[in-house]
Amino acid sequence: MIRIIAASLALGALGAAGGLPGKAACAAPVPGTPVNSESQRFADFLESVYQRTLIESPQLATEFGSKAGYDRWDDESERALTARAAENRHNIEAAQRRFDYAKLDAASRLQYRVFIDEQRLFLERYRWRNHFYALNQIVGLHIDVPGTLTGKQPFEDERDAEAYIRRIRAVVPAFRDLIAHMRTEARQGVYMPRSVYPLLIEGARNVVTGAPHDAGPDSPIYSDFKRRLAGLGLSDTRERQLLAEARGALILELQPAYAALVDELNKEAVRTPITGGVWQLPDGDAFYAFLIRQFTTTDMTPAQIHEMGLAEVARSQEEIGALMRRIHFNGTVREFMAKVKADPRNYESNDDAGRTAYLDRARSIVADMQGKITDAFEAPAPLPLRIVRTEAYKEASSPPGFYEPGSADGGRPGTVYLNLADMRLCPLDELEDLLYHEGVPGHHMQISTILVDRSIPNLRKVNEWWQDSAFVEGWGLYAERLGKDLGFYRDPYSEFGLLSGELWRASRLVVDSGLHYKHWTREEAIQYLNDNTPSPEASNVRAVDRYLAVPGQATSFMVGMRRFVAERERARQALGARFDVREYHAQALGSGYIPLWALTEKVDAYIRGVSATNPR
Repeated sequence: MIRIIAASLALGALGAAGGLPGKAACAAPVPGTPVNSESQRFADFLESVYQRTLIESPQLATEFGSKAGYDRWDDESERALTARAAENRHNIEAAQRRFDYAKLDAASRLQYRVFIDEQRLFLERYRWRNHFYALNQIVGLHIDVPGTLTGKQPFEDERDAEAYIRRIRAVVPAFRDLIAHMRTEARQGVYMPRSVYPLLIEGARNVVTGAPHDAGPDSPIYSDFKRRLAGLGLSDTRERQLLAEARGALILELQPAYAALVDELNKEAVRTPITGGVWQLPDGDAFYAFLIRQFTTTDMTPAQIHEMGLAEVARSQEEIGALMRRIHFNGTVREFMAKVKADPRNYESNDDAGRTAYLDRARSIVADMQGKITDAFEAPAPLPLRIVRTEAYKEASSPPGFYEPGSADGGRPGTVYLNLADMRLCPLDELEDLLYHEGVPGHHMQISTILVDRSIPNLRKVNEWWQDSAFVEGWGLYAERLGKDLGFYRDPYSEFGLLSGELWRASRLVVDSGLHYKHWTREEAIQYLNDNTPSPEASNVRAVDRYLAVPGQATSFMVGMRRFVAERERARQALGARFDVREYHAQALGSGYIPLWALTEKVDAYIRGVSATNPR
C-alpha cells in the first residue's frame, strides 16, 4: 500500500502522492500542438486548478516541496469543506463553459473527462462528509503531524526552523477542528468500531512519548528538530533559543492537543454502539455502495464484489494446490500453509541482527529486479529508492510494508518501509512479493514514472490515499505477478508468497464486503481469514480492524489488478506480434492517476494507433 501524507477528511482539496520542487511548471504541450490551441488552454486551466489547490492545502504544498503555508495545517473546518464543494461546482461549470470538447486533442479529451469525473466525486464525498471516519490507523491528522514534520518539512535555514515551530503550535486549532468534526459525527450516530479505538489511542500517545513529554528518549518530532537544527550552523545562543521555543511548543501546545484527542477517543470508545461494518451507521448500506464505487472506480455493487472475492479465493487456492503437487507435498492447502509458516528457516531472528539481515535481503531482491526491469519497461524507475525500517512510533498500527513517494527532483528518494517490530510476523517467503508490490515494478516504478513525466498535468500527479485506489493499488498487485513474468520467484516457497499474496487480496474482497454488506461480525471475519489464508491470527486481527476502519479500500487491489491484466491481454490479442508489453506499460502510466474506465480508453487508443501505423 501507499502511505500518503494527507488529511483523511480532505474532500475538495487533494492530498499528495509525490512531490515537485517549488512551484511546478505547467504541463508541457503535446508535441506538435499549437501553443494557443484549445488543448493548451485546457492544460493551463488544469494548472490553475492545481495551483489553487496548493494554496488551499499547505500539507500538499509541503509534500510537493513548496514552502507556501508551511507553518500551517489544512483547514478541515465545516466552513472550509463547504467552500471547497462550491469550488468543485465552479470547476465543473468553468470547464464546460470555457472549452470546446470537439476541439481538444485525444489526450486532452481524456484529461477533460477525468477532471469532470473527479470533481463530481469530490461533490459526492462532500455529501457523505459526516460518514467518513475522522481518522484511522493508517492516515489521519494524528499521523500526518509527525509524518509531515519529520519527513517532508523544509529545514534549510533559521526561517525554516521558525516555521517548523509555528507549525507545531498550529496543531492546536487543527486538532480543535478535528475534534469538532468527531463530535458532529457522534451527534448523528456515526462512531468508529469499538475495536479500532485502542489502536488510535495508542498511535496518538506514541507521538507524545519521550522527551520533552516524559523522561524517555527524545520523541520523534523533538529528535528530528534537534538533529536538523544542529546542522544549520547557527550560533550557540540562537540554537539554544530555538530549541527552547520548540520544546515549549511541544509541551504547552502539541502535547495538550494530543491529550484532548486521546480524551475524545476515550469518551467515544465508551459510547460507540458500532461493533462491525458501516451497515450499522445511518444510511450505511448506501454509504458502502458509494465507497465501492469510489475505491474501485467502477459501477460494481457490493454483491458483485463479494462474488468476485469468492471466485478469486477459489482460484488462488487451486494455484497453491498445483504448487504443492509440483513440490510433492501430500496434504491439504491449510496444512501446507501451516508447514510454511511454522518453519523457523522462514524467519530471521527476532533481534537487531535478524532485522539487519532482513533489510539486507530486501535490498538484494530489489537490486536483482532493477537489473531486469527494462525487459518490461522502456527505462528503469527514474527516481532513487531506499528500503528502511518503519519508524518505531508507527509500527504498532502500520502494515507489514508501505511506500512513501519521493520528490520529482530526486532530492527525496522513494521509500519502502518495512515493519520489523516482530520478526515472527515477517516470513521470508512473502518478502519478494511485498517488495515487487511496494517497490519495483510496483508503486515506486508507477509513481516515479508519473512524477517525472512533464506531459502529464500536475493535477494528475496528485493522489490522495482514497483516490483512484484501483489504479494505484491494482498496479501494485499487478506488479507482483509481473515479477513472475520476469523470471523471479525462483524458489517455490517465494512463489507460494506470490500466490498467498493474491489469496490475501482475494480474501479482502470477501471480508470487506462480508463486514460492511453481509453484516458479518468482527469474529466471523477473523475466522474467515484464519480458515482461508496462511496469515497468523495476529495479522488477521490487525487486517480486520483495518477493514473496519477503512471500509471499501481493500476491494480496490484485486479489482484494479484484474483490469490491468485484462487490458494487457486484450491488447495482446488484438495486436498479436505487434504487441509490446513495454509500450503497454507506458500507455498505462502515461496519463497520471486515472480511473479504470480511462485505462480502458487508453488501451483502445493504443490498439487503434498501432493498427493504423503498423497494419497486419
